[in-house]
Amino acid sequence: MMRKMSPEDVAQVQRGMAARPDSIATLKTINVPTMLVTGDEDTMTGVNEAELMRQHIANSELFVIPKAGHYSPWEQPADAAKILRVFLDGLR
Repeated sequence: MMRKMSPEDVAQVQRGMAARPDSIATLKTINVPTMLVTGDEDTMTGVNEAELMRQHIANSELFVIPKAGHYSPWEQPADAAKILRVFLDGLR
């Protein structure tokens, strides 16, 4: 989808993302088991942002997938499946 966008369209999306309001207050309202996943090479959001979310979502768990970027479940599907299994098994 991104490949079909013009540079102007991509720039507009980025401006929209930059103008979004802070969501930390919303994170604090989440009260269900939450799994946060990021790749250790994610330059879009990454470990720091995921850790910030983990700190503000009660009972959340953060999993970092090695050798993966922003689309870690597609880049490292076996690792993503393993951590998903660990998380789901912990819900029982």
